[in-house]
Amino acid sequence: MSILIETLKGNKTKTPIWLMRQAGRHLPEYINIRRRHTDLMEMFLNPDVIAEISLQPVKRYGLDACIVFSDILMIPYASGCDVSFREGIGPQVKFNDKFNFKSHKLDPVTKGIENIKKISSTPLIGFAGGPWTTLLYCLFDKEERSQINEDLINRNKKRIDDHIDELTGIISNYAMQQVNAGIDVFQIFESAAGDLNDYLFEKWVVNPTLKIVKKIKNKSDIPIIGFPRNANISGYKNYSFINQLDCICLDYNFNLRQLNLLNPNISYQGNLHPKLLLNGGDEMDRGLEEILLAFRDYPHIFNLGHGVLPGTPINNVERLVQKVRNN
Repeated sequence: MSILIETLKGNKTKTPIWLMRQAGRHLPEYINIRRRHTDLMEMFLNPDVIAEISLQPVKRYGLDACIVFSDILMIPYASGCDVSFREGIGPQVKFNDKFNFKSHKLDPVTKGIENIKKISSTPLIGFAGGPWTTLLYCLFDKEERSQINEDLINRNKKRIDDHIDELTGIISNYAMQQVNAGIDVFQIFESAAGDLNDYLFEKWVVNPTLKIVKKIKNKSDIPIIGFPRNANISGYKNYSFINQLDCICLDYNFNLRQLNLLNPNISYQGNLHPKLLLNGGDEMDRGLEEILLAFRDYPHIFNLGHGVLPGTPINNVERLVQKVRNN
């Protein structure tokens, strides 16, 4: 069994490592493929491209996990929304106030997963956005998301309440679609968790995640990682005790001195700042060593506290992987 899966089962092993957004703009082999396609959605719907890009960082760095090359907005796309990814603008979603999920529209993703499993034995991570984060992209434009606040959220409470349960069910079904295609691990990216107060965090993040985890675990024993990015310590604590969640991913703002407040019967993932990886050198080394020391007695997957930044030097990633391996 791989050290990644062993760690996710709660066993202390040699530290496995993979990196969020490990397949992407810092890799020249990715950039070469990107130049041949008109847009990202075209790439997300091409099984051969999915497999090739997903495996690029695994081949280059020898990482302990592969993550499917995809996006959290595939669910809105498969639900009838107009989804686009524009250079310099980012993702845009045109939402008609209803989800009409067609699972077959994501068959290219599941085919990509099947292609990866045919040629690689590296544990494969599938994923989806959490209900709150996915809905955020549907209800708010880029400018609103950049300045999301309590007033804006309160004015949209009814719309959020109207859709969050439905979206929770859709995400659960999409997770099982990936499980059936062959993924070894599933990660829930609740990237906008920090935008909510404690009450709404419980209502729109913890409770829906509990339902998703329960549905997956009723049909599979696949390990599940949850990432409530930028939650406060109360939120992280509550999230870590979600029943049957196997691992909690910590963002780079999480204070590692507060680890003892979290569920002691769970595995951990994280949480180097991507800027330290971007800059490299002694500062990166110190950050790495602090993390390894903090998790010395915990089952831990080394990762970033968010995704690899464009422009990150390959030498820095190679150095990071080597140092984690040699620990």
